[in-house]
Amino acid sequence: MHKFPVLRDGVNQPLLEDVRKKVDGYLAELFDGEDLVKVDGLVSFTFGSATIQVTVNPWHSEDVLVKVFSYLADNVDPGRASAEFMRLNSDLPLGAFSLTFDNTVMLSCSLPGASLDKNELVGALQTVAAYADQYDDILKEMYR
Repeated sequence: MHKFPVLRDGVNQPLLEDVRKKVDGYLAELFDGEDLVKVDGLVSFTFGSATIQVTVNPWHSEDVLVKVFSYLADNVDPGRASAEFMRLNSDLPLGAFSLTFDNTVMLSCSLPGASLDKNELVGALQTVAAYADQYDDILKEMYR
């Protein structure tokens, strides 16, 4: 017997719009307007040598996902990288390193949006920004 509700497919459009507005408001509190680039529902900013991106996407009928991510290196050999990423992931407080379909290294953190508060978003932003800035140059050098 389930002790938690089972996720049901569907897009909660009103919640999606509400969370996008909430995230935009939090980002406006944290950054000067000229520091943020907004394109088609994606917001980005630079931190050191890394570009950090934030999106709000459908998840299921009762919630949405707030995703904070950064692309770190492209054309990475997956055979060489997989063990190293698993070790790196064991040290991350939030989020994970992964490989996209085209062998680009991505660091991302996804948060449920329905109950998102500023502290949670700040934690995801700080973690992704700090680790992305630290590892982007290292990974590019290691896998080129």
